[in-house]
Amino acid sequence: MRRTMWLALMMALVWTVSAVELSRAQDLGKILRGGVKLVGIGYLVKQNARALDRFINDITIRQNVPINQATKVVPILSIGDKGYVGAAQVMGPKEAVNKVQAVFQIEESLDRFRIKVLVPSDSFTGLRRVEKVGISALIDVALEGGFKVTHPKGLGGKEVIAAAAVAVAVKNAGDQLNEVINKLSLRKGAEEFTKVIPMATLGENAYIGGAQVSGASADVDKVAGVWQYEDLFSNGMFRVKILIPTDDLNPLKLRRVDGVGLTAVIDMRVMS
Repeated sequence: MRRTMWLALMMALVWTVSAVELSRAQDLGKILRGGVKLVGIGYLVKQNARALDRFINDITIRQNVPINQATKVVPILSIGDKGYVGAAQVMGPKEAVNKVQAVFQIEESLDRFRIKVLVPSDSFTGLRRVEKVGISALIDVALEGGFKVTHPKGLGGKEVIAAAAVAVAVKNAGDQLNEVINKLSLRKGAEEFTKVIPMATLGENAYIGGAQVSGASADVDKVAGVWQYEDLFSNGMFRVKILIPTDDLNPLKLRRVDGVGLTAVIDMRVMS
């Protein structure tokens, strides 16, 4: 496996060198490192996709959240960076999930919000949206060192206030954020209903941002929030963020709303 990965990285180096002028030697090192990183992430995701999919599903079942739809792990391609930036678990009807080859990530800013639109596509080379498929987990990839286990800290007064501010801001801007995301994600608007809701982490039980969920109107109406649960896989090579749309903001009543997936995540900058 390591030899094959090394050959893939060397091929990326050769391709990158041929694509730049040697006179631009100052930028060459930066370009090479970027090319190696993007190819390396894609390779690792491909080699570990099935194991990651099983790992994520095992965790959600242990959290008493049933898996009632087909799932698989595919790479995330950034339109901005034009390369692999991570991976995602997609979820939906089996026929639709089987078509998905990659998830395209489109980033946009709106006031204090940073939006990452996530569009399942049936192609690596072009964004062709697969309807009725959502994101159920996001996966970061470490090429060196690996991610470390972080232990949740107790929430003090400032953290509680900041978490509450995030929840209120996401709710107040929900309709505007939803409209922006739908325009960016090439949504047809006829088959699925969407809305933006607050997202919280199970580690600290605090609001950390927002998410757009999509699905049938009756199912989306049930969703009260999205809970995020983090874990590490393969000695920290992968950091998995499992995203669960639920009908209750109480973490003790963690129940997935079936037929609903995520189509965007939203970070918010809290003013000090």
